[in-house]
Amino acid sequence: MSLFNRMVARLKRDYFRARHQKVIQEILSTRPVERGSLPFVLLSMVHTRDVQAYLVAVKSFVHFLNPERIVVVCDPSISDHDQALLRQHVPHIELRPADEFTHPDIPRGGTWERLYAIAGLVREHYVIQLDADTVTTQPIPEVLEAVRNGAGFVLGEMPDTPIRHLSEVRERALAFLKPDAHIQTVTESEMVNVGLPQDARYVRGCSGFTGFPRSQTMRDSMTDFSRRMTAKLGNDWTRWGTEQVTSNYLVANAPGTRSLPFPKYGTPDCATSETAFYHFIGSMRFISGQYEATSRDAIRMIGSSNAAGVTLAQSTPAG
Repeated sequence: MSLFNRMVARLKRDYFRARHQKVIQEILSTRPVERGSLPFVLLSMVHTRDVQAYLVAVKSFVHFLNPERIVVVCDPSISDHDQALLRQHVPHIELRPADEFTHPDIPRGGTWERLYAIAGLVREHYVIQLDADTVTTQPIPEVLEAVRNGAGFVLGEMPDTPIRHLSEVRERALAFLKPDAHIQTVTESEMVNVGLPQDARYVRGCSGFTGFPRSQTMRDSMTDFSRRMTAKLGNDWTRWGTEQVTSNYLVANAPGTRSLPFPKYGTPDCATSETAFYHFIGSMRFISGQYEATSRDAIRMIGSSNAAGVTLAQSTPAG
């Protein structure tokens, strides 16, 4: 890309980012979230720059499914003002410092802390990881069904995103393996070679929205996986993206895991009128006014609703 095109792209991003920031300030005029009763923990890791976007994400999500607990793993950038704002809008929120969730066998940063936090919470709870750059706009019954059934779910990248055995994962990854390949591809090509269980599986999903059933062994599985990949890849295992690979591995081996239907759950470039859950990943966040428009619609939905969210009793079919 030429210097001119890079400058145009930068100006375009700044323009749409500013418009989005102006719109999401309206979330501060909506009422606080009431504690729900659905039996799961909703967990996110939040940076100071994403506090208002997170409030759109969490309030639009709980409009449809309101959990009994909401936890935020606070990036070190989170200030006292940020914490006060989060407590104002989610009075029962549990704010935990990221430094609380470290281990010598896993990297630091890159959202590893949130996965380690999840790996502890699943000992007693179903846990849903929700990114701050998501917006929920319509009912999401597939998620409720997964919680009810104690089954895992993952945000896919295509219709019927498959859960594969590691030998199949390697075969697919080798077709894309180049000297400058992304760490996700590199890891996928090596997982079958590090001594993991023969029946282990993997899904090429997105860790931004993932459901983890209760497990007494997830934390041990996580540290074991990280130790094995560190031994194979060395310092490359500290690169951005390795947390997502680990999340994909762990959820793929959880009971009953399925990929959520795509594009009902997915990125904005593939959205249709049926899309209920949007994930505005970085490369698609501020290239148009779609994030702004979707957030505006969600804030209007939140502001006009008198419901506190769905309860398990309300959502269970009669009979």
